Amino acid sequence: MKISENTYQLIIKKCLNNQSETGGIIGGKNNIVTEFVFDKGTALSSKQHYYPNVERLNECINDWKNINIQFYGIVHTHLQKERLLSIGDKQYIRTIMLTMPVNVRFLYFPIVLPQNEIVAYEAVRLNNEININASNIKIIYGKEKSNEKN
Repeated sequence: MKISENTYQLIIKKCLNNQSETGGIIGGKNNIVTEFVFDKGTALSSKQHYYPNVERLNECINDWKNINIQFYGIVHTHLQKERLLSIGDKQYIRTIMLTMPVNVRFLYFPIVLPQNEIVAYEAVRLNNEININASNIKIIYGKEKSNEKN
């Protein structure tokens, strides 16, 4: 996963300022993540689980389409320093991938850890099979600007 330095730092800052599981969506252009929309989740969110505000985030994704920003995935926190996806995380990722248009071949599902670190996972669709694997993170330094929407 390629990500601008500003966006990487913004994700860590926004996600770790909370005492419960949180997350958001990422997007960008040319396979570089440059956009992040923070989401505290719904009233069901807790210290153990993040439940995205799907309606709000879908509106943001639609707004991105108007300015040629591609949706690249969903971020969430693991407050217990767990670097691996849970079984529930993997089921959720598969569900999302199978509901995406067939031209969406991959999405990223990074986890934000309390030690100011992001661990990335990539879900890849091959026909009706979804493969989820760890993904290296390459931070892009330079003039890429990150836009935040609260």
